[in-house]
Amino acid sequence: MIKRISTRWFIWFTMVAIYAIIVGGLLYFNLFKRVFDLNLQNQIIDTVRQNASTLIEGLVSKNYLTVPENEIISSWPRQDNRISNIVYFNGNGTVRWHKNLELLDMPITDYQRGGYLETNAIEEAVRTGSPSIKIKKEGNYYEIAIPLKAKGDKIAGIISVDVSRKQVKEEIKKALTWYLIGSVIIFILMGFVLYIFVIRSVTNPLLQLAEGIDNISTKSFVLNFSSRGDEIGLLAQAVEGFLGKVKKELEEQEELEENRINYEQEWWSSVLAVTIAKGTRAIVVDENNNIMHANFELKIDKEGPIHLLDIFGGTQQDIVNIVGRAMDNPGKIFKTVTKSGSHIFTIKALQLASKGGIIRTIIILEPKK
Repeated sequence: MIKRISTRWFIWFTMVAIYAIIVGGLLYFNLFKRVFDLNLQNQIIDTVRQNASTLIEGLVSKNYLTVPENEIISSWPRQDNRISNIVYFNGNGTVRWHKNLELLDMPITDYQRGGYLETNAIEEAVRTGSPSIKIKKEGNYYEIAIPLKAKGDKIAGIISVDVSRKQVKEEIKKALTWYLIGSVIIFILMGFVLYIFVIRSVTNPLLQLAEGIDNISTKSFVLNFSSRGDEIGLLAQAVEGFLGKVKKELEEQEELEENRINYEQEWWSSVLAVTIAKGTRAIVVDENNNIMHANFELKIDKEGPIHLLDIFGGTQQDIVNIVGRAMDNPGKIFKTVTKSGSHIFTIKALQLASKGGIIRTIIILEPKK
């Protein structure tokens, strides 16, 4: 039983653990993705905002790229290897800085027609006046368009930065790996603790209760089980209460059966007293051929029920034969004459059978003159 319960416990706990790990993995993946990606985006936006004043000053004062602007923009890829490309636009929509010098001063419409813009991040940043972030190249890069606002919230220029998500993916993968390792360790520890708890608090008490139920005697109906304050203790109390009810009902049935036999004996005594002539002997036996009533004294010293053969034995074969014939043919009266000592008797035997299973056989011995 312990092996069966242990196997079921292991299967169910493993299924629940796998389900929890999968669901938790999905939730944590999205959480890690949101946190790490948001951290990446905020880092790039903060980098641009830290130098925004110098860039805006150059945009407002000069129509061409100033030295401070060039130094700032060209330093970003060296400081952060995640930055793969930078495009710096003037307020009029022309390219102000690009690593490909051939694209300088190119209008944004031509830049877009040339296939250099894969998303609408720049258009959205111009329309909303706030940074716009779009994913590109099958989720491996972010295009982050950041508007540079002068006085009066006028957009003086736009910086578009392509940022690699490779490091973010590695961090998400590493975080998920540690999550899976930690989850497996936690579930193993929890499973071990819960298994010990189940064995001590559930399985062993149930085995003791089952053993106590198996050892219940039908004479005493006593459950040998130590009292407990948990649910198994309540179950044991319910079993004890049920046993008490069964014992009480059996005692009532026994008492009823005894009273029924007494009532039946009184009934046969009354019936035979009215129907049987004086000097005639009558015996009533049950389905086991045990004497239920006799209208004469039975001088047999025996404990327990008196059998028909205890009276007649093997010497009265006529009586035994006629009783056997009556038992084989219920409802039919059989007669014979036999001699016992110097007395001659006429014997009548009749078996009364009811649908309720109560079988009685009447044997009448009439003395013959």
